Amino acid sequence: MGLAASQARLLTITARKSDCEYESMVLSHQKIALSRKMSQLSAEYDDAIQQTKLIYDYYGQTSETTPLSYNLMMTPSAMNNYTPLLVTDNGGRVVLDGRLAKAARDAGIPQEGLDGLPSSDIRNAFIDSLASTGYISQNTAENIKKTTYNQMAGVGSCDLVNINTTEGTLTDLINMVSTQYFDFSDITSFSNQFVEKVYLEQRKNGTNQTAGNRLSFADILNNDYMMIAQTAIAEGKYGFNNLTVDNGTTDTLSKMSLWDAMFETFEGLLDTGDEYTQAALAYARRMITDMITNLGEGQDDGTSYGSGHYGLGTVGTEFGNDYSENGKNIHDNFGDWRYVGESSLGEVLGWARDDISADVVGFNGIYNQDCTGGAEDNDHVRSAVTINISTMFKAYLTYFAQYMEGIGDSSYEVNKTKTSSNLIDDMFTFTIVTDVDTSGDNLLIAAYYDTLFNQICSKGWTENDKVNDNEYLHESLKNGNMYISTLADDGYYYQGNYATNNYIKEITDEESIAQAEAKYNREKEKLSYKENILDMKMKNLDTEISSLTTEYDTIKSVISKNIEKGFKRYQA
Repeated sequence: MGLAASQARLLTITARKSDCEYESMVLSHQKIALSRKMSQLSAEYDDAIQQTKLIYDYYGQTSETTPLSYNLMMTPSAMNNYTPLLVTDNGGRVVLDGRLAKAARDAGIPQEGLDGLPSSDIRNAFIDSLASTGYISQNTAENIKKTTYNQMAGVGSCDLVNINTTEGTLTDLINMVSTQYFDFSDITSFSNQFVEKVYLEQRKNGTNQTAGNRLSFADILNNDYMMIAQTAIAEGKYGFNNLTVDNGTTDTLSKMSLWDAMFETFEGLLDTGDEYTQAALAYARRMITDMITNLGEGQDDGTSYGSGHYGLGTVGTEFGNDYSENGKNIHDNFGDWRYVGESSLGEVLGWARDDISADVVGFNGIYNQDCTGGAEDNDHVRSAVTINISTMFKAYLTYFAQYMEGIGDSSYEVNKTKTSSNLIDDMFTFTIVTDVDTSGDNLLIAAYYDTLFNQICSKGWTENDKVNDNEYLHESLKNGNMYISTLADDGYYYQGNYATNNYIKEITDEESIAQAEAKYNREKEKLSYKENILDMKMKNLDTEISSLTTEYDTIKSVISKNIEKGFKRYQA
């Protein structure tokens, strides 16, 4: 190779070697960048596996399925015991989302709060605005506005529910249930193999008359109604043989939905929220429930119709043979049993205990109907049980009044017979809930919004619509940018860290950790792949640089020898 060619080649090798070395340096820097990314990824993963979340465990069952949310705290429900759990800022102001903030503005509440107690007009304007944005329904808004505004709810009053009440007598209470009806036609549908039908009779002017199926509670209390459960015709000598409390008639009457309707109606009117009143209602319910579930308790010695506390017991089988036409003389054997009357077919309708001596619970008796028309042929009979529902209603109210006055001090008393009892009358004064739909949780919902409204007015407010994002809310609470204000036993709200609330718990966020681990593995695999590519490229460049260096040295040696030969030639 000539000298000129060798020099040209040397320059080419030098340029290429410089390019390779530069590329190698670039790849080295990229690899360093990948290492930094890997370190950052590892740090993020380490942080992620320490990640926690806030959950709400109101029922104390160590449940981890309910994340703490703004909606859960700021919407009335059983989960928050219909008591606001407030999110507050560093200044103690209530943090409101967009719709709540609009309601505060519409009601004219400044962000620094009001100086003094707000009025019911401002409260109603606040409620109307919530309904306008769909935060609450229009029906809920109307029910809230029907309740008397509780100015002290959450600002000194532990009793958040403010109920409108009035004082009234038994007559006033009866008037208030005049629109509460019970449809007895529903009781014609029952499942009992012994009972053929259930119907109503009214005792009026000393006689029993068939009654209609739809009665108001006022009608029941003002009159004298019996509910009768009648068995199908069965065979039995002397008629009374199939008359046992086990034949299903007493069971049918005791399980009527009428009793639940009675409890719910009177509890809705008399439950003022006072613990003693609630105990009185529970006592009355318990006593009546005991009565109706024990109908027919009594003697069962085969020789009498029993003298149980709540009924007649099982009628005996040996009653003698003193019968006349249609069995009308049977009362000679059984004292206070009476003839009820005859049907249009001439059949004996039955015998029942006289109301004067009937058990006060209204269990007027078990009676028999001869279906054949003669004492000498009374093998086909039907039996029935009656219960005086009017007396039962009055007994319920009597037990309530007795508890309210003090069981040992009250003049009211429920005994086995009417003549030995002193049932409820107009001398007792009831405290009756008025002017509000007490069904469901309406009162609790009204109390919730009164409490929230009072806190906004007294503490002030700030708007932050991001609080509806659980992740933002949790981080804000954990880093101390926001706090939780909780109602204390003294009726006031106090601000504290989320950890001071018994229902809020911080737990390991397993779902986020799993997601972080998946992300870490995915990104790590990408970085490893890129690093392998860089390593391969750098290895190839190192090989090329080594080859170029060898060739460079060889050509340089050739050039040196050519120059040396040239000098020797000219010296010669």
